[in-house]
Amino acid sequence: MKKTIASLVAVLLALAVAAPALAAQNAKVDARVNVMAADAANYINWTVGGKTVKDSFDAASGASVAQSTKGLDAIRYDANDSKKAAIPVGLRGLLLYPVSSFDIAAYDDLKVTQTGKQIVIRYVHRGVAYELATDKNGKFDLATGAKLAKGLAENVGGEFVLKKEFVKDGADPKKMSSLDWSKVTLVPDVRDPAAKRWYEGKLDFAMKNGILTIKGNLAEKK
Repeated sequence: MKKTIASLVAVLLALAVAAPALAAQNAKVDARVNVMAADAANYINWTVGGKTVKDSFDAASGASVAQSTKGLDAIRYDANDSKKAAIPVGLRGLLLYPVSSFDIAAYDDLKVTQTGKQIVIRYVHRGVAYELATDKNGKFDLATGAKLAKGLAENVGGEFVLKKEFVKDGADPKKMSSLDWSKVTLVPDVRDPAAKRWYEGKLDFAMKNGILTIKGNLAEKK
C-alpha cells in the first residue's frame, strides 16, 4: 500500500513539473504605429504564455525600450534552437515598426491603403517585398493574409540595391520606393511547415488618420 501511495505521489509530482511545458503558449498583440511620421506615441504590447511586455521606441538609444526586437522571437520562432518561422515573416517585421526609428519605415517605403475596413500593407525590407492584406472586415488571417517576394535586390557593400528589372522607369534603385510592384510575383508568406509549433488566428487591423493599429489573440498549435 505504501509503495502504491509513493508511486502515485511520484506521478503527481512529475505531472506538476511537466504542466508548465504542456501549457499552451498563446500570444496576444496590441500595437500602434504612425505610418506618416515619427511619433513618440507608437507602441507594441505583447504577451506570450505568462510573459507580458510593454514596449516603445527609445529615440536616445535608437532601440526598443524593452528589447522587443529580440524578445518577439518567442512568437517569431518555434524554438531557439531550430528557429523555424512560427508566424509570417512579414508580420514580424510589421510588428517591429512601432519600436524602430521612423527612418526605417520611410526607407522600407511602408505604405498602407484602405478600402472601407479592408487594409493592405506593403513594404520592402532587406530586398524582400512584403504584403499583408485583411478581409473586408479588417481581419488579418495568419494562414492566408501574408505574401512576399524574395530576390528583388542585391547587397552591394552593405546596401540593398533593387535589380533593374524590378525598378520603375527612371527611378533610383537604391530607394525601395522605386520598386515596381506590378513586376513582382508574390507567393504565400506562411509559417514554416517544419516548425515544431506555430501560431494561428486573426488580428484586427485598422487605419485612421495615418495611425495603424494591430490587435488580437493568437493560438499556439503543435
